[in-house]
Amino acid sequence: MDFKYFDKAELFTKLRDIETKCHCCQKTRLCYDAEAFYGSSGFFGFNKMKSICTDCLTSGQLNKYDITTCNGDSAELKRQLKDLNPQLNDSEIDNLVETKTNELEKTTPPLITWQEWPWPCADGDYCKFIGYGSKPFYNRQAKDNNGRSLFTSSFYYSIKDASDETLWDNLLPDEEIKNYEDSNYDCLFYVFKSLNSDKIVTNWDCS
Repeated sequence: MDFKYFDKAELFTKLRDIETKCHCCQKTRLCYDAEAFYGSSGFFGFNKMKSICTDCLTSGQLNKYDITTCNGDSAELKRQLKDLNPQLNDSEIDNLVETKTNELEKTTPPLITWQEWPWPCADGDYCKFIGYGSKPFYNRQAKDNNGRSLFTSSFYYSIKDASDETLWDNLLPDEEIKNYEDSNYDCLFYVFKSLNSDKIVTNWDCS
């Protein structure tokens, strides 16, 4: 199933191993583990949602609950939107940020990461997760086949100080990671792409 901010979710995220009852539609099917989401479905954190199916997530059923699948980098998105739309006032910018952030956080499958960090944005919108980084992956994404250069230039602003070119030689996998089941590395590189350009954004963390 296609998601605006998540490519090939059937490969790069995980459903529960067995069918469970979806909290929203009450149908028994393969669901996402909603217990790992942010927030709760009831007052004071009680009655926490356990499962939600793909159809209910896609249709925005999380809008009924105080739950999100991720946290968007709303502060950076606001900065970008102000730069790109100087004709808009603060209220209009805030409305844009809220709309885009709500769509990301309420309708996007969970990206399973080691550490918690905000979902990156570029060119005035949140980016689309397109896969785990590897040398073949970056070489394929690079127009000049210079994956190393693309890799080092793609680090998200919040991690630039903790990232350098030696990561290519020392930590980046030599073989492509084709799905979530193959992502059993101590460090993972999460690759995103702008919805509005060819810009590639990388975040990374370790267990």
